[in-house]
Amino acid sequence: MNAGLYIHFPFCRAKCPYCHFYSVPWTAAGRRVWREGLEKEAEAASAPAGPGAAGLRFDTLYIGGGTPSLLGEVQLTAIREMAAARFSFEPSEFTLEANPVGGGPDLIRGWRYAGVTRLSVGVQSFDDATLRTLGRPYSADEALHFCRAARRVGFDSLAVDIMIGVPGETPKSVGRTLETMAGLEPDHVSAYFLENVEGLPFAKVLAGCPVDEDAAVDSYEQVRDALDKAGLARYEISNFARPGYECRHNLKYWRYEPFLGLGPAASSHLPERRWSNLASLEDWAGALAGGGSARAETVELTPAAAAREALVFGLRLVRGVDAAELRERTGVDVFSLFAREIDELTSDGLLVRAGSRLWIPADKLLVSNAILSRFL
Repeated sequence: MNAGLYIHFPFCRAKCPYCHFYSVPWTAAGRRVWREGLEKEAEAASAPAGPGAAGLRFDTLYIGGGTPSLLGEVQLTAIREMAAARFSFEPSEFTLEANPVGGGPDLIRGWRYAGVTRLSVGVQSFDDATLRTLGRPYSADEALHFCRAARRVGFDSLAVDIMIGVPGETPKSVGRTLETMAGLEPDHVSAYFLENVEGLPFAKVLAGCPVDEDAAVDSYEQVRDALDKAGLARYEISNFARPGYECRHNLKYWRYEPFLGLGPAASSHLPERRWSNLASLEDWAGALAGGGSARAETVELTPAAAAREALVFGLRLVRGVDAAELRERTGVDVFSLFAREIDELTSDGLLVRAGSRLWIPADKLLVSNAILSRFL
C-alpha cells in the first residue's frame, strides 16, 4: 500500500506572529538533538513490532515546519538516505517548504541535488505593505527573485503560498500579488485565510484592525478567478494547480490514505489508528532516547469513525467523495450512517449527490466548515 512520509523540522530563525505551528529557535545543538531523535523514531517505526509502517511503500516525502529551507544539500541527502534505509521508499514527489529569504542559488541548487522535486514557497504576499503587516523578513522583490532563482536551477514544480484576509488588505494589494504571480507562472498556489491567531502575538494586530469577512471573501474570489484564468484549477478548498501538479502528498490527507509523521508535533494515520507526537523537541527527543514512545495521543479507529473522518476530509476536495469506494475501504455505508444529514444538506443545496459520489457545490466551499460539522 502506498503511503506518505512527513518529517517535521521544528526550527525557525524567528517566529512569525501569526503562526500556530510548532517551532523553536534554530540552533546547531537543537538540530543535532532533532536528527538523533529522527533516527531513533524512524528505526522504531520500521521495526516489525512498530506501528505498521513495515508493510507500506512510501511514494511521497514532505519536509515541513518550521523553516526546513534552513537545511542544506548534505543534510537533506542524509534524511533521504535515512528514509531509504529504514522504509520501502521510492518517492515520486519530494516537497520542501521554503521561506524566500537567505537562500542563494547555490543553496537552492543543492536542494535539487538532494532530490527535492517540488519547492513550496511561503511567500504569503507580493505586496510590501502586507508583508510588513505579517512581520515577514523580506520584500516582495526578494521573494520574487527567490522564486525565479528556483526556476533557473531547475525546479519545474513550484508552489506558492499566499494569505488572504490580512489587516489593511485591498483589492489593489491583492491584485499586485496576482500580477506578480502571473509573471512567475507557479504550478501550484495555496490561498489561505488568516485565522486561528487566538493567543498569538498577531491577535493584537487583528484586534486593532479587524478584517471584514465579506471583504476577505471578495479577496478569495479575486484570487480564485485570476488563478482560473491562469490555468490553475481549484482542486481543494484552498489549493489550485495546473493539471498534473496537484500536491500528491497532501492529497493523501484529503483522500484519507496512510501517512507517517516523524518529528515533534508530527501526526500520523495508518490503518485503524492515528496519533500525534509530543509537541516539544525536548520531550519528544527525551522519550525516544529513553526507548519510549514519542506519541502524545493515539486514537484507535472503529470502521464507523474511519468512515466519518474519511468523509469529512474527502469533502474538502472539489471532486468530493465516492461513497462506494469508501464502503470498500471501511465496510461502512455513509449513505446509511448519515442518511438524515445527507438528505437535509442535499435538500438545502449544500451537498450534491450523483450516484455514489458526494461533493460540496463550488459556490458553497467557503462555508464548508458549517457543512462538515454536521458529520462530526
